[in-house]
Amino acid sequence: MKKELKFIGISLLVSIFMIACGLSDVDFAPEAEIELATEPEREVPTQNDESQFDEFADFIEEVMQDESIPGVAVAIVEGSETVFMQGFGLQDVKNDIPVTPETLFHIGSTNKSMTAMMIATLVDDGLFDWDTPVVEIYPDFALSDSEATEMVTMRHFLSMQSGIPDDAEDSFDIDSAEADDLFTFVADTPLFAMPGEEFSYSNISASIAGYLGVFVNDGDYDDLYDGYARLLKQKVLDPIGMRNAVVRVSEIENDPHYGKSYVLNGSGSPVEADSEDFDGDSLAPSGTLKVNVHEMALYLSTQLNYGEAPNGTRVVSEKNLTETWKPDLEDYGMGWEVKEYQGVALIAHEGAYDNYLSVIGFIPELNIGFVILTNSEEAAERLIEESPTFLIDLLLVAQ
Repeated sequence: MKKELKFIGISLLVSIFMIACGLSDVDFAPEAEIELATEPEREVPTQNDESQFDEFADFIEEVMQDESIPGVAVAIVEGSETVFMQGFGLQDVKNDIPVTPETLFHIGSTNKSMTAMMIATLVDDGLFDWDTPVVEIYPDFALSDSEATEMVTMRHFLSMQSGIPDDAEDSFDIDSAEADDLFTFVADTPLFAMPGEEFSYSNISASIAGYLGVFVNDGDYDDLYDGYARLLKQKVLDPIGMRNAVVRVSEIENDPHYGKSYVLNGSGSPVEADSEDFDGDSLAPSGTLKVNVHEMALYLSTQLNYGEAPNGTRVVSEKNLTETWKPDLEDYGMGWEVKEYQGVALIAHEGAYDNYLSVIGFIPELNIGFVILTNSEEAAERLIEESPTFLIDLLLVAQ
């Protein structure tokens, strides 16, 4: 069974936005560093702007009905404050259990930005730099090319420039492999480019980065999967206050807040999907976290607050957090895709796994973030594509 941890670019999202705003002739600068615009501040709605949030809620409900989406959870944050949060539809269709802000969804590849934040905390700790060759921190590491082995860095792995091709995952036996098998696998996998030369979206690449962090921090070579779950909890989840977020599915299988996922049958109605999630998933750092929308809002606030959680905890330095936002090849940073329009950066990522589909994003200059979680990848594609655009247009664009 091949693991599906999709990254669906936000290029279409931004293109639609630009057309709507008459900006279709503006060019993106994919290799430019983020520079915040100097244009006058736009008014941002607060909790009292109920009519605007009602319009957004109406849009979600309309698309859910049109596309037969079983359940959706949404949150919008302004700085440290969650200004809108709501569940729509059902987390369990058969038992008529509604989605709430506590419903746990798979977040797929949006997990990659959390792995990048975790690694940023280790850079803060002085264990390595973003551009330290990996062999200097883990001498036994090897790629299939000796020159590439000496060159490759943590930045290369997290920004999808390691030279490991996307389709390498097709021949990796995820069902029986353990986390340390990834290192044996990449040592024999032909590279399609030297590190830093080409972009190729790779779950293997991001997972290697997460496990290298475990090596360097813990010196634990025996159980990398457990080490990753422990380190992510220690460095990211607990400091932010994400107490219900988990890597292991066994921890929540009987949790009443754990939502089911769905596919559509021949008549277009949702049918419960067979789960593909399992403990010990060797690609865990690429996207096996289960989280509710309330705690994802805390995570986005931590991004907007440059590494300080809403509870006041300094999780990561501003310097190393913002390093993950900087776009490089294909507008990709480290766990984020970045686009600019009118000098304003939209930083976002989509994720799909186990028939769930999600998108998270934020606009640093405007101090706004959003998260949309759904329980049907098949049914929710339109909602995930259109909701961020609708939201940005509704809240932030002067008409």
